[in-house]
Amino acid sequence: MTVIIELKKVEQKDFQLFLNALNHYAGTMQFLHETMENRKFAIEMSIAVETWYEFNKKTVGQFPPKQSWLKLSLHKSYILCSALREFARESKNDLEKSRCNRFSAAIDQQLPTKAQLAINN
Repeated sequence: MTVIIELKKVEQKDFQLFLNALNHYAGTMQFLHETMENRKFAIEMSIAVETWYEFNKKTVGQFPPKQSWLKLSLHKSYILCSALREFARESKNDLEKSRCNRFSAAIDQQLPTKAQLAINN
């Protein structure tokens, strides 16, 4: 089963938010991996870094599009959602918190339920 999560009309400022959240999350996962030596944290860090690079490509061009349509695989969706939630908890900026919560809710609504995942296995 291939699940693709879609976010429409993602603006450059939103990509910057995603980059900040993923960077913060990857740092947290690296710290947890180094202190607890748990592979789960290394895997999550790896996915966060891979997703960061993918998003960074959409922002560094000479004329990046003002809005993009973003398609994410299931594992990247889970990591981005977790990164946005973590970043919202750490942020002191209410607007940033609100944007993080809005995007994490949009992703969460599209994630399959446990029952849907079980049926397809």
